[in-house]
Amino acid sequence: MPGRQANPETAALLAAFDKYNALIFDGRLPVPRLRLSKAKTRLGQMACKRKTVRGRTTFSDYCISVSTYYALTQEQLDDVLIHEMIHYSIAYTGLRDNAPHGIVFRGMMDNINRRFGRHIAVSVNTRSIRPRVPQAPRTCLVLALKMKNGSRYLSSVSPASAGRLELSLLRAGEVESHAWYQTEDEYFSSMPRVRSLRGRKVSADFFDEMTRKMKRME
Repeated sequence: MPGRQANPETAALLAAFDKYNALIFDGRLPVPRLRLSKAKTRLGQMACKRKTVRGRTTFSDYCISVSTYYALTQEQLDDVLIHEMIHYSIAYTGLRDNAPHGIVFRGMMDNINRRFGRHIAVSVNTRSIRPRVPQAPRTCLVLALKMKNGSRYLSSVSPASAGRLELSLLRAGEVESHAWYQTEDEYFSSMPRVRSLRGRKVSADFFDEMTRKMKRME
């Protein structure tokens, strides 16, 4: 039972797994590998090896991980764990679902939420959760575009692509004007850093407000 070899960091995760395995899953789930992660894009994950022979698929080497990157309460962390245990239960028992969070998953999730007063969700927007350890502000390179048709766009740009994009802008006939800025505003920190002429369309008022606050680069 791989999860029994718990170190001090995963001991609490193992205890929680045992608790909810007995309470919710009738103790039928063998302890998988359990690990804590620092993942930013997902709060938890259930991974396993998949093998298909003669049309029959089997699963093995199960691992459940829970991220400690975000400042979640113990109840929220337990909901993440139970979410992954639902995935584990479906795979381990050989149930077939029509999607990763399909009819079977949602049925089990809704039943557990009703019976045990949980708040398990299909997905959680991590942008709305603060990190456990405050992160240093990230300086972003911003491209502000005014189009000839009146549209306004803002982009967080990968610095390595700035020179190439500047050349592209000189040939873009639909662009009325453009400017480059630097900022640590969280609005841009949450945006992907683009490497092509892509941006987020914004209102003229919002465009003017943001560009007034940023440091323009000459």
